[in-house]
Amino acid sequence: MTWTRRDFLSAVAGSAVAAGVAARAQADDAALARFGAFPLAHLVDRLRTAVGRRDEGWRPTGLGRDEYLRIIQGIVRFFAPLQDERGAIIDPHEKTERQYSTPAFALAAAALAASGRDASVLPAAVRAMDTACADLADGRAADAHADFYTVLLLHADVVLRRAVAASAEAGWRRNLARVAPERVYRFQPDAQKLHNWNLVAAAGEWLRTREGLGQSERWIEASLDRQMEHFTPAGMYRDPSDPMAYDHFARLWVLDLVEEGYAGPHAALLNALVERGAWTSLFMQSPWGEAPCGGRSAHHQWNEAQQAVTFETMARRTSARGDRAAAGAFTRAARLSLGSIGRWVRPSGELWIVKNRFDPRLRHGYEGYSYHSQYNLLAAAMLALAWLRADPRAAEAPCPADVGGFGFALQPAFHKAFVAASGAFVEIDTGADPGYNPTGVLRIHLRDAPPEILSDGVTARAGYQLPSKPTRSLALGPAWRDREGAWHALAGHAGADLEPADVRFATDSRERVEAEICYRGRLRGGASAVRERIRVTSAAVEIEHEVEGDVDAVRQVFPLLLTDGARESAIAVQGRTVELSRHGGRITFEALGDRVTVARLGLSEPCRNGYMDAACAEAPGRAIRCRVFAGRRPA
Repeated sequence: MTWTRRDFLSAVAGSAVAAGVAARAQADDAALARFGAFPLAHLVDRLRTAVGRRDEGWRPTGLGRDEYLRIIQGIVRFFAPLQDERGAIIDPHEKTERQYSTPAFALAAAALAASGRDASVLPAAVRAMDTACADLADGRAADAHADFYTVLLLHADVVLRRAVAASAEAGWRRNLARVAPERVYRFQPDAQKLHNWNLVAAAGEWLRTREGLGQSERWIEASLDRQMEHFTPAGMYRDPSDPMAYDHFARLWVLDLVEEGYAGPHAALLNALVERGAWTSLFMQSPWGEAPCGGRSAHHQWNEAQQAVTFETMARRTSARGDRAAAGAFTRAARLSLGSIGRWVRPSGELWIVKNRFDPRLRHGYEGYSYHSQYNLLAAAMLALAWLRADPRAAEAPCPADVGGFGFALQPAFHKAFVAASGAFVEIDTGADPGYNPTGVLRIHLRDAPPEILSDGVTARAGYQLPSKPTRSLALGPAWRDREGAWHALAGHAGADLEPADVRFATDSRERVEAEICYRGRLRGGASAVRERIRVTSAAVEIEHEVEGDVDAVRQVFPLLLTDGARESAIAVQGRTVELSRHGGRITFEALGDRVTVARLGLSEPCRNGYMDAACAEAPGRAIRCRVFAGRRPA
């Protein structure tokens, strides 16, 4: 931060804020001692300076706190008729209760009833609480997912306690008091490997302990002792194989733990880590409010719902400190996340759980563990927490995706790079997990073009559910021809094939940022290195690829979204340009340079967002350039 601790403490001496600042300083010291300096601190400083200036490039979302309830209501009303006589929520396609659907429904319905928006769902919330609390205590959680139950049920209990008869709550609390963490949770502190599940359970056990329903301090501390090794200096959490969704998911429940009053031995360090992680997430969010893609469970709507919880919580925290710039940025980021989810509401009121519009029965883009019920209701429960945490006094102010002027890389953990100029945002995978993503430019989000036009790529080794395996990997990136005439794409190289990329950034202003990425390792087809130069401005993204080594020719591939399952794209190739239009927005790929040819490949490769075609630009030599921008090329 730009201020010194002494200056800040002096400015607020004698006030209630001083105690909070002192505690924050203690937390920062703890994080510095164990993890070193926060690598994005300079970007936070730059954002604080930028938001003080007038910026005509952004507009408030217009979404208030009640928008959370509107989306929750659609989901709860869809699933309420699917509640069985016990109170469990039955998946409409699986015809059985799945995972933590019932306790998530209880929390979402509790918020809806307690808010006064829809009191009619209160009986359904009570029935869901009755069965879920009993099943948890008896070791009968659906699909052995007890680790997720406790935190959802305790939050629902707090919300409902003033709205139900004392006898009803007493029954829930008797069952919650019977929970034995050593018996009901799948992931114990002494397990050989721990991941996000254990942190969800720890957050629940803290709430149970705080409410006088158990004494789990030893279990919580033993879990946290083990979990500290999974965090990075950026405050991110390394779940196995570094999926972006589960970095944030794990941090969400650590934030819940400390926000709900945990003050044990790990409190100072965890407070610092969740704030570092929240800032990192803020800089990874696209102008359309989307969470970064990469790894398992990407493109699920709960990714943006968990962002909303974290960002609303941070808005409240920073507002309490008098930090208006941060509070405004986090509020806006929360509402951008909310707006992203709102784009995926089905006519029946619930969500497409993955960012495509195929019939949910087809499970297109789902993980093996993705179900229409549990991931709709997890998103609804998260939105309920966001609604509870939202500070109605915090007004929106520009966030990093609005302001731009930054680039940073996460390596070797997470293997991603991000570059942003005002309203233009690029995400690159510098060494992909081939079960989920290709290597190369995954995402270009422009303020004036629908985000799904280029939001991810295709991987031939897709580990998520698709109607068929893709025949190739596709990302915006280069391919090269070897001396035998075979073509090789950077997109088809996994992280295991590559050394950690050399990534460098140059920032001229908020409106212009450049990145250079050099890929080396076991590159196939005679290549010894691939250089990727990216220039991002508020108007366009320019990308140059240069392939070094014994190669015969070079191409540049542009992925093209054919359909999201309901809406087909209009695609036109005209000379050196390819225009892709979708419901009111257009993005143009333009090959640059002399003697360049552009052709559409005529593919239909399945991916998370639907089906992809691609266009290919080819030019003589070993380097090739393109420009990507919203709208048509100026005459």
